[in-house]
Amino acid sequence: MSEFDFLFKIIIVGDGLVGKTAILTRFIENRFEEHYAMTRGVDFATKIINTKGYKVNLQVWDTGGQEIFSHIRPLFYKGAAASINVFDLANRESFENLPKWIEEVKKKCGDIPFILVGNKSDLSNRAMENKEINDFSKKMGMNYLETSAKTGSNVYDLFTKLSEMLLNSEIIILKRKSRD
Repeated sequence: MSEFDFLFKIIIVGDGLVGKTAILTRFIENRFEEHYAMTRGVDFATKIINTKGYKVNLQVWDTGGQEIFSHIRPLFYKGAAASINVFDLANRESFENLPKWIEEVKKKCGDIPFILVGNKSDLSNRAMENKEINDFSKKMGMNYLETSAKTGSNVYDLFTKLSEMLLNSEIIILKRKSRD
């Protein structure tokens, strides 16, 4: 018997320094470092969580957000079941660049589930209003969640929510029916 019921490849995308690696480290190891080295290309980690009565193995691919990696990054998107699109709540440019990230992922992955994440919710110097963020997430058809990798706020909830979205998807329902 397998140690998990489902395996999902998840990609985390967004500008450099928005906290993608910090979110992943908080989720996998439940720790935060004050200083992170820039992700060079792509890195990944896995964690099994229990969701809706299933053991779900999340294989999370952390992509380097710098322009220098723009040619290799999409090579690692193949097979992704969902995308986490991260921006820094204190950095307006990272929010304005979200359409570029969404387009990059859609070109390689098609119409997979996306979740929008405003990271660094522990900071008080927000660069955009909640209404603007909510309007954008509704326009793009994405769920929105704010996290703080530093405090851990909503990080585990992010991956639980994403797992639930994937388990509720039509693809999984069809796979379940074909196994029965």
